[in-house]
Amino acid sequence: MVVIARVLPLLWLLVFAPWSGAEEEQLFTEFLGLSPADLSFEAVPELPGASFARLLGDPEKPGLYVMRYRIPAGQLVPPHHHNEDRHITVISGSWAFGTGHSHRCEDTRPMPPGSYVFHPKGAVHFDGSCSSEPIEVQVIGVGPVNTVWWTDK
Repeated sequence: MVVIARVLPLLWLLVFAPWSGAEEEQLFTEFLGLSPADLSFEAVPELPGASFARLLGDPEKPGLYVMRYRIPAGQLVPPHHHNEDRHITVISGSWAFGTGHSHRCEDTRPMPPGSYVFHPKGAVHFDGSCSSEPIEVQVIGVGPVNTVWWTDK
């Protein structure tokens, strides 16, 4: 009886654990190569003039996702935070990156193309373009993502 009590939990793990949640997780099994011409950008509803393209995965579903965002010249994204970590690489333009709630260009750090920024989950930040040029960034994360916008009350 003692042997069965010790073996049953292991047996359950071997039989059922690989299937729990597997339907929800996005699994990628094939190579993917995209050129800039292959990307299809859509409007970001909360940010007039901004657009995004899904390169891999879906930020609204469990699993890895890779996105591109384009922000028009002179537009700062309002303070917000996400429920998961995000990794950002600047593709073009000078990306203005700021932490906290100020939402002022003088409180940002300009990040040139090729720069990398890590956003820890729950950390309030704002970002975008504080110059006369638009920016494009690539964001990598694990979904589902939830964005909480901070507004002055």
